[in-house]
Amino acid sequence: MGGHLPEALAALGQQRSRLLSQFLQLVDFRSCSITAIHGRCGKPNCHCHQPNQPGHGPNFPLTRKVKGKTVSESFSSAAKLRKAQREAEAFHRFRQLSQELLEVNEKICRARPVADYSLGRGKRTAAAIHQEVTRAVDQLLRMLCNGRHQAGHLDLEATEMLVRSAMH
Repeated sequence: MGGHLPEALAALGQQRSRLLSQFLQLVDFRSCSITAIHGRCGKPNCHCHQPNQPGHGPNFPLTRKVKGKTVSESFSSAAKLRKAQREAEAFHRFRQLSQELLEVNEKICRARPVADYSLGRGKRTAAAIHQEVTRAVDQLLRMLCNGRHQAGHLDLEATEMLVRSAMH
C-alpha cells in the first residue's frame, strides 16, 4: 500500500480541482424556487369556479427565504421569468457542486495519513516545500486560465472565490 496512497490522494486532489474549476463556470445564481401554480380567484362568478375548469394559471412565482420568512415575487414579463429560472438552475448546480466537493474533501481527509498533519511535516526540505507550492500555484493558474477561456473574460469575483478556496 506504500505507493498506492499518494496516488489515491493525487487522484482525489485532481477530482477536487476539477470541481473547483466548475465553480468558475457558474453564472449568476440565487437561492429560490419557481413553481407553476394554478388556482381559483375570489370572484364567485369567474370561469375558474365552473366545473371541470382548471382555474387561473399557470403562474410562476419565485419564492425565497428572507430572515426566516418566505417572500414571493412575480414576473412582469416572460423574459424576466426565464432569467430567474436560469438563476435558480445555476443555484441548484452550485448546491450540487458544493455537495460533490464536500464528499471529495471528506475522502481526502480519510485518506490522508496522520503523518501529513504531524510536526514531522515541518521537517521537509526547502526543495520539497518549493515543489509543493509550485504544483499548487500551477494548478490554480490552470483553473483560472481555463475559467477565463470558457467564460471569455476574467471573472474577478469567481477568481477571488477560487483563490480563497485554494488557500483554505
